[in-house]
Amino acid sequence: MKRILPILLWIMVASVLIACQDENVAEPITFSDEQLEIALREEAGKASDEELYETDFDEIVEINLSELGIGDLSGLEVLDSLETLSLEDNEITDFSILTELENLEKVNVVGNPIDENEETQTLLEELNEKGIEVINTKPEIVGSPDGPGGFLWEVENGDTTVYLQGTIHIGIEDLYPLHEKIEEAYASSDVIVPEIDLTTLNPFELQDVMVELGTYQDGTTIKDHIPEELYNNVGATLEEIGIPLQLLEMYKPWILSSTIQQLMTEQLGYIHGVDEYFLNRAADDGKEIIALETAEEQFNIFAETSLEYQVQMLEESLIDLEIYKQDLDTLIGLYKEGDIDKLLAALTAEEDVDMTEEDQEFMEALNDNRNDGMAEDIMGFLEEDNGKTYFVIVGSLHYIMEPHIISILEENGYEVEHIH
Repeated sequence: MKRILPILLWIMVASVLIACQDENVAEPITFSDEQLEIALREEAGKASDEELYETDFDEIVEINLSELGIGDLSGLEVLDSLETLSLEDNEITDFSILTELENLEKVNVVGNPIDENEETQTLLEELNEKGIEVINTKPEIVGSPDGPGGFLWEVENGDTTVYLQGTIHIGIEDLYPLHEKIEEAYASSDVIVPEIDLTTLNPFELQDVMVELGTYQDGTTIKDHIPEELYNNVGATLEEIGIPLQLLEMYKPWILSSTIQQLMTEQLGYIHGVDEYFLNRAADDGKEIIALETAEEQFNIFAETSLEYQVQMLEESLIDLEIYKQDLDTLIGLYKEGDIDKLLAALTAEEDVDMTEEDQEFMEALNDNRNDGMAEDIMGFLEEDNGKTYFVIVGSLHYIMEPHIISILEENGYEVEHIH
């Protein structure tokens, strides 16, 4: 036993020595920029309390570090196998570390504050000369002469131009880019004007509004306010979507119907609406965004309807998913075609359908009153005559269903040209 213990002790000492030798060979590494380190830890599969070593990055040949708020690339040279690197939309001014990445073939630096930095521009040119593809400008999105979409008008006053672009709030990726005239109108605009600015919506504030206007707060649930058969049908529809009704039982009928349609739209993948398409680009391009309305204003239109009317909306939302898909495909097809009469017919009821008094009140709130308000704001842009170009993106119905924005502008003396 006495002879074994020294051997065990030696093994233990040797292990410690080997570990010390390993530590001397592979020192832990850190990164000056917290956001960079967080991203690299995630890429390497290392928790925040684990040491990082160069060997953790030996196999990484491509990495996307875009939109992370990174300002300092110090330490990135340890990724010596890296071939493709995206640094888009960060706060980086010093890219000298890239010269140490011997295997680098392509780097995207779009959206960093480098335009007026001559030293950085020179460095990027040198990288290009070494055969590294440096992307430092966003590719221009250009529509084609036979591209999809229509519903584009133009109105001018003095040096100010307002483009009026009709949208649909659903879509597929293949819908874009749109017709060249639409894309050119967007590109030439200084200010993008949507119904609601989706890029700055505060989810917590929005949740508060939804709770206030769209949920029961008296201890009751949707089951206490709608017929049992409808309740069961709602449950069956949500089950098909994969959402238990119990999660939404506090919702009032109007917001539950809207939620069901939104969930179905997402399930079908038709989530790339025209409004979102232009708003995301506007945010990336640094264009000014001025909203015409707030989410609360739109919610109030539905929340102020009677329970009976909300129940009717809920019943109408329970449509077979395949039929719903066909309806959306038809809508997208008509939007691509750009035919005003066909789209109007598809979005509105037949003329011989009798409208109730509440139908009329609801449509006045949903269309007429909003059109008056939006037209007033548009006339404000025109009268200000600040020399800017505005690109107003609102649902197409607001431009084609009387009393629509176009006719209101014309009644106020403006000449509105339908350019596509």
